[in-house]
Amino acid sequence: MKVIKINAALLKTLKKINAEIRYGDCFKEENFTSGVIAFRPSKNADPKQIVHNDKDVVCQVIKGSGRLRVNGKRIQLKPGILCHIPKNTPHDFAAGKTVELVLFYSLITT
Repeated sequence: MKVIKINAALLKTLKKINAEIRYGDCFKEENFTSGVIAFRPSKNADPKQIVHNDKDVVCQVIKGSGRLRVNGKRIQLKPGILCHIPKNTPHDFAAGKTVELVLFYSLITT
C-alpha cells in the first residue's frame, strides 16, 4: 500500500517535460500507472495531440482550470471534473490563461 498527499511540496518535485508540462508518477503496476501532471499557462501551447494506442486515460482536475481538446471539441476543465479518454483517441490538455492546470491521471492498459 502507498499513500501520497498531493500538495505544493509534491508539485515542486514534478519532472519537467518542457516549459509547459511537468509530471510525476505516483503508482506503477503492471496494467496501470497513476500520477500527477501539471500544465503551465503558455501563449504558445503545443497543439500536438497525444494518442495512447494501448491505454485508456482517466483523469481528474484537482487544481486550476484549462481545457481538454478531443474529437474536435474543447471541453472546459475545473476542479472536480473527471475525464475518460479511450485508447486510440487523440487528445491534449492546456492550462487556462493565468492559472496552472493540475490533473491526477491513470493510464490503464486495455
